[in-house]
Amino acid sequence: MYLKDIENLECYSKLSLKQVEDRLLITADFPKEFLYQSQMTHPFLYVILYVRGKEMIKILDEGTAKLYVPSKKEIDPKTYKKIIDFAKQHSKQFKND
Repeated sequence: MYLKDIENLECYSKLSLKQVEDRLLITADFPKEFLYQSQMTHPFLYVILYVRGKEMIKILDEGTAKLYVPSKKEIDPKTYKKIIDFAKQHSKQFKND
């Protein structure tokens, strides 16, 4: 599976652990091809931003309770940057970066 062209990102929930990490749940419109290949019905993004500079993107499916942890190579670079930038804009600790 290759993830690209995610649209309509919206911050659903966020949690900030001071000087450690920010965790965000982000809803989005996923491409139909990705939904078909992954057999997910209601996926959302679970993004973790670590203060020391690392980030992680997971995809959780509310409909089937599946968890998908794509590698950075499985996400289009522009889409990856879009997701991380969106998460940073909506996190408490990374807004000024």
